[in-house]
Amino acid sequence: IDAIAREKERLPEDVIRRLKGLRAETNSILDALRHFSHELRPGVIDHVGLVPALEILTEELNKENRVKASLEVAGSERRLTPETELALFRIAQEALHNVKKHSRATEAKIRLKFIRSKVKLTVSDNGRGFELPDMLSDFATEGKLGLIGMQERTRLLGGKLLVRSWAGRGTTVVVEVANIQGMKG
Repeated sequence: IDAIAREKERLPEDVIRRLKGLRAETNSILDALRHFSHELRPGVIDHVGLVPALEILTEELNKENRVKASLEVAGSERRLTPETELALFRIAQEALHNVKKHSRATEAKIRLKFIRSKVKLTVSDNGRGFELPDMLSDFATEGKLGLIGMQERTRLLGGKLLVRSWAGRGTTVVVEVANIQGMKG
């Protein structure tokens, strides 16, 4: 694109305008790809663990100034297996994405509780809530795959997922998984 644009003396004005638009669109796509590749496996989890990754997620949401987010950690904090940390991070990330996209909430809370035999992640908001179907898999027919993805990640960890929502009172997502320790740190 840049090579063609350098020949602008020989190009009609409308072609130059289209090239500039194409360059901007290409840059936007490249930025999205960079962001997407980071989202596939955020490096912060590997290096410092789940809690700092959740802190960053909370800070990012607060920077958007639409939802006031907070993180509370209880119990004896420790590293979990990489698979468990990544799955819990993704579940929290998806829950917060749903808060931003659908809930009209002003507050979101992430709670991570380390218990002797399990780890419990809770993401709640004060948004408008929604009507839950009898089974989360019913969302698939509507193209709503976020909660189904949370359910699948939880199932792969051998855990339990509970989603509660009340019209006008918000939504709460709770995940409980066995407390399998990973790296020391």
